[in-house]
Amino acid sequence: MRIEVRSRTGNAVLGVLGVVYFLAGAALLAYQVVQTWGVWSKTDIALQMVLLFCAISGLLFFLSASRNLGLQLQHREAPLHREDAVTAR
Repeated sequence: MRIEVRSRTGNAVLGVLGVVYFLAGAALLAYQVVQTWGVWSKTDIALQMVLLFCAISGLLFFLSASRNLGLQLQHREAPLHREDAVTAR
């Protein structure tokens, strides 16, 4: 999924909102689970699903903004194994 925002400011705002959504969703989910531990109703489960969705969508917003801004971590490939180390037994 790619959300294309053409301005750096827009991408920065998208990233900040993603972080805020993620932190708020995760904190409220943790609080709600602790408060209703063992007495879950259908309403509690629905609320937990909504909060989980909020946290995941915030993470996706942040990842999309970081990709648009070019802030992705560079993937380093593992060094090739030497044949003599592999064949030594």
